[in-house]
Amino acid sequence: MDRDADVIISGAGPAGTMAAYHLQKSGFSTLILEKSTFPRYKVCGAGLTHKILSLFPFDINPVIHTTVHSFRFSSGFADVFTRSSELPLMYCTMRDELDAYLLDKALEAGARVMTSEKVSSVEQDSDGIHVRTGKGEYRALYLIGADGASSLVARTFGLNKHIEWGMAWEAEVRSTTEMIDRYKDTVFLDWGSFPGGYAWIFPKKDHFSIGIGGPAHMARRMPGYYADFIAGCGIPVVETISNRSHPLPVRTRAATFHSGRVLVTGDAAGLTDALTGEGIYWAVKSGIIASDVLKDRMEGKISDLAAFSLRINAEIIPEMMEAVNISALFNTLPLKIHHWVRNSDRVWKAFGKVLRGERSFADVPLAFGKWRFLWKPVCLLASVISKQKEKQFMRHA
Repeated sequence: MDRDADVIISGAGPAGTMAAYHLQKSGFSTLILEKSTFPRYKVCGAGLTHKILSLFPFDINPVIHTTVHSFRFSSGFADVFTRSSELPLMYCTMRDELDAYLLDKALEAGARVMTSEKVSSVEQDSDGIHVRTGKGEYRALYLIGADGASSLVARTFGLNKHIEWGMAWEAEVRSTTEMIDRYKDTVFLDWGSFPGGYAWIFPKKDHFSIGIGGPAHMARRMPGYYADFIAGCGIPVVETISNRSHPLPVRTRAATFHSGRVLVTGDAAGLTDALTGEGIYWAVKSGIIASDVLKDRMEGKISDLAAFSLRINAEIIPEMMEAVNISALFNTLPLKIHHWVRNSDRVWKAFGKVLRGERSFADVPLAFGKWRFLWKPVCLLASVISKQKEKQFMRHA
């Protein structure tokens, strides 16, 4: 079979470019098909948890805007307090800069990219993959779907099941130089203002990213929450650069992430953290796993791509599921958890260790010691209560 590459990758976000980078380094050719031109703006808070640094085989400091050491918490815009850490908790960038930087690294490794090439259809047979765009047709042995929340690849091969939808509403805003300097290492986080919702401010080099996240069915409440958050956070807005929304796909259970010669990664696989809405770490990790499995397959070490689903379900999904559980607890007891973070050094340190990757969400039940057996029943009850609170709120909104 004549082919354009060993692997075609649909999408040039972090999952796609990191898969391409590692495959090229292993001696396999890749072709990235990207619907946009680069650099391109993407709705994303672009906060990088500290643990993501260990996934990159190169320095990403050139695209880091700020290093976060403090969180300024509020609950319903009240009871404000700040917690700080000597060690970095997270880093902030801009997605257009990060994505372009990662794409450059993939290109340096030998990957090919074709921008303004929106994939319109995908077929597979015993010989390989056949991809059509508005401009041409391409062949490869395998395909990685890294084409985002509305993934055509995932829809085509039925890999978009067991996903619940969240929504992020985000603005890039300019403020005063004084405010940018004062909060250059601080993230603002408000929770408890409406069920299932939260608000954040991430400091960037010369502006702030301000966003709202929550269940998609509560999206009509987000503009009002955003306005209230802006009014209550104490950050003067000099100029709003952009203001857009974006869907957040949240995986709710273990699933299949491959079909024949096809894999899905990142948002296309629904790999978004239900608690924080963070997806960049999981995109990068799933892209690396995809490259590992495809390398083994093309070297004849495995007979099919089932290992990809097995690894995603073993290495990522347990964290996704615990994020769902913890999110339900937050939504059920927001004030109680707010007070725990404010008053308990142990809780704050645990919060920092999770952000830094020293501990995982899956470790949280261990803190209950001999009462750990109650964790799942309590989380199930919290999920029921959380959904009821959302319904009641919407009825009276």
